[in-house]
Amino acid sequence: MNTKTHAFSNVTRQPSIGSVPGAASARGDASLARRPSALGFTLVETIVAITLAAIMLPTIFAGIASGFSILQVTRENRRATQIIVQRMEAVRLASYKTLQDPAAYPPSYTEYYSPSQTNGNKGTAYTVTYNCAPGPSSLPPSYRTNMLLVTVTASWNSCKVQHTRSMQSYVARYGVQRYVSAN
Repeated sequence: MNTKTHAFSNVTRQPSIGSVPGAASARGDASLARRPSALGFTLVETIVAITLAAIMLPTIFAGIASGFSILQVTRENRRATQIIVQRMEAVRLASYKTLQDPAAYPPSYTEYYSPSQTNGNKGTAYTVTYNCAPGPSSLPPSYRTNMLLVTVTASWNSCKVQHTRSMQSYVARYGVQRYVSAN
């Protein structure tokens, strides 16, 4: 039978990169030793990281909250403009006599952000006012009696701030509404 024999020599190991010469682990292996600075974060590094997080996180949250509030106000402003334009289109197509009738065009009413909601939460309430005044005094008297200045205003509260949007238009007795309503 053939047997192989192995000869072992006593080789001295070189310390690995990153180990501290002369520092050995509990097992006596110099290659497993670490530098003291690589063992963890220092107190100064930890305090700096916590300070940066304390400044950055509230700033990020404030920016996000500000973005949502700007979006809310923009949506409410857009809805107010939509309400006013709807009312002005109705004014444009109404007869001259109907515009002066408070039953057809009440001086004030309430419109909601989402009027189709059935659960009772219709959103922001808009107070819409309608004002119909004689034409401006700068016009000749014959025109002044045949013109009206119509003003539609929407006002609402949002984030404890009062907002108002308004639109005006002149309406003539013999304007386009005669062709639409035949009056």
